[in-house]
Amino acid sequence: MQAIFRSWPYRRLLVLVSFVALVCAVVQPGVRTEAQDASPDAAVAEEAVAPAATLAAARGTIRTPQQVEAAEAALGPVPRAAVVKPFRPTMSDAEYKAAKAAAATSTPSSGGRPDVGAPAEPLGPPPLILTNINGVSQQGLIPPDTHGAVGASHFVEITNSHLDVYTKSTAPSLVRTQTLASFFGYTAQTIFDPRAVYDPIWKRWVIYAEAFPQSATDQRLLVAVSTTSSATGSFFIYNFDINIFNNDDFWDYGQVGFDQDAVIFTANIFGNAGLKGARLFAVAKARLYNGLGFSVPVFSGLFSTLAPPIVLDQNGRTFLVAAPPNSNTIRKYTLTNSSRPNLTALALSNITVPAYSVPRDAFQAAPCSTTTSQRLDTLDGRFLNASTQIGDRLFQVHTINFGGFPTPKFYEFNTTSNTVVQSGFFFAAGDSDDFNASIAANAARDVYVTWSATRRSTNTNAQVRFSGRRNFDPANVIAAGSSLFTSPTCITGNFDPRFGTQRWGDYSAVTVDPSNSFRAWLVNEKINSSSAWGSRIAQVGY
Repeated sequence: MQAIFRSWPYRRLLVLVSFVALVCAVVQPGVRTEAQDASPDAAVAEEAVAPAATLAAARGTIRTPQQVEAAEAALGPVPRAAVVKPFRPTMSDAEYKAAKAAAATSTPSSGGRPDVGAPAEPLGPPPLILTNINGVSQQGLIPPDTHGAVGASHFVEITNSHLDVYTKSTAPSLVRTQTLASFFGYTAQTIFDPRAVYDPIWKRWVIYAEAFPQSATDQRLLVAVSTTSSATGSFFIYNFDINIFNNDDFWDYGQVGFDQDAVIFTANIFGNAGLKGARLFAVAKARLYNGLGFSVPVFSGLFSTLAPPIVLDQNGRTFLVAAPPNSNTIRKYTLTNSSRPNLTALALSNITVPAYSVPRDAFQAAPCSTTTSQRLDTLDGRFLNASTQIGDRLFQVHTINFGGFPTPKFYEFNTTSNTVVQSGFFFAAGDSDDFNASIAANAARDVYVTWSATRRSTNTNAQVRFSGRRNFDPANVIAAGSSLFTSPTCITGNFDPRFGTQRWGDYSAVTVDPSNSFRAWLVNEKINSSSAWGSRIAQVGY
C-alpha cells in the first residue's frame, strides 16, 4: 500500500486534484477561503482575546411552583418603601458628572432638534395596539429595571424585584406573581438587575438576576431555566458565586442573549478602584437546558457595557457590541464555538460611526422641570439591552446627545464589513426628551422600538412610546410613533444622591412574538405617583 502512495501516477493525481481545487476556489464568485479572511488584506482586522479564568457551576436544582408559593407565603409582602439602587456609569463619577454638566449646557437647536430630513415616502410604523395594560407596580428597588419577553403562550415581566407572568390572550390575565427571592429561593441578599429571555427554538425560558455581595469573595448569580415552554411550571435553578477572583469584584448590569448553541451572559465589573471593564461567559444550551453542571471560560477586561445578541439563525459567529461613552467607535466582539469550552474564542474589531456623546438628563413637566434634582437620568450612552442578529446584520440602539436633546439612535450594522448599513434618530417631537430605548427585529428585518419620552413645552409627563419600521421603508428613519401611556404626574421621590437626579430605567424591553413575527410585546416604565414607579405592557404589530 505504501508503494502505491509513493508511486508517480498517484503523485500526479494528487497534483491534479489540488490544482482543480485551487481553480474552483479562485473562480467561484463571493467565496473567500479561511486563509484569505485571516490575511493582512482582509477587510476586517480582528484582535484575539484570551480567556482570563474558568467558571464552574454545579447541577441546577428543580424548583416547582408549589415550592415558590410556599416560600412566598413564608416571606410575606414586600415592604412598600423602596431602596434606591445607585447608577454605576462606565467612567468615574467625576467624569460622569462633568459629561452630564457639559451636555446640559449645550445649546439646543432653535425650535428643536436639527432637521433630519423627511422621508421620500410614507413610513410604516406598527399601526396596531393589540394589548395595552398596567404591569407590576413598585416592588423593592428603585428603578424598576423593567424587562421581559414573549414566549409560546405567555408574556413574562421581570422587575426589581418581582416576576409576573401573563397569558397572551386578547384580555391577558396574570397567572403567576412572586418576588424574585421566592422564585429563586434565595434570601441572603437583595436581588437586582433582572432579565428574561425566551428561546423559540428550544422553547425554554431563561430568567436571570444578580444579588448584592454576600462577602468580599462571594457574589451570587442566579439563573433559572424552564423545564418546558411554559413560564408557569418548574425551573432548574442555578445559584453560583460569580466573584471568581475573590477580590471584591462587583458584577453589575448583567445582560443575556443566545445563539444557536449557547446562552451568553455579560456584565460590567467594578472593584474598589472603579470600573474593570466587562466580562463574558457562554454556557451550552444542551447543558443549561437539562439542568447539568458546567465549566466554561470567562473573558475579562472587555469594553463595557457589552450587549449580547438574540440570534435568529444558525450563524456560527456571534456578535456582541459595546458603545463606549463619548466615542466614534463601536467595539465589536466575535464569539465562536460558544458551546464548546475547550474551543471558545473571542476576537475584537471596530465599527466606525459618527461621533456621539453622553446625553443630558431629561426634563420633566412643570413644575418638576425647574430643578436639576428632579430630572430623569438618561445614563451614559450605553446599549441597554440585547441586540438582534440576523445573518450578517445586527440591530442596536442607544441614547445620545442630538442637538442638545437626549435622543435614541438606532443602527443596522454589517458584521462582515464592520460598517453601518443604516442609522437614524427617533423621537416624539422636535423638543421632546427621549431615552431608555430598546429595539428588536424579526427575520425579515422589520423593526420594533420602545422608549420613554417627556416634553417640557407641553407639560407632558413620562410616556411609554413605541414605533418601528418595515424592511422596505426609506432607510435611516423611524417615525415618532405613538404613546401607549402618559404618566399622570412627575416623579420626585426616586432621588439618587450619588448624582443628584431621579432614577429611571435602567432599561426596557421589546421582543418579537415567536408565534407571529408581525407582532411584538414590550414593557417599559411609567409613573404611578410622585414617589412610585409603575410599568406598562403592550402588544403591537403590523
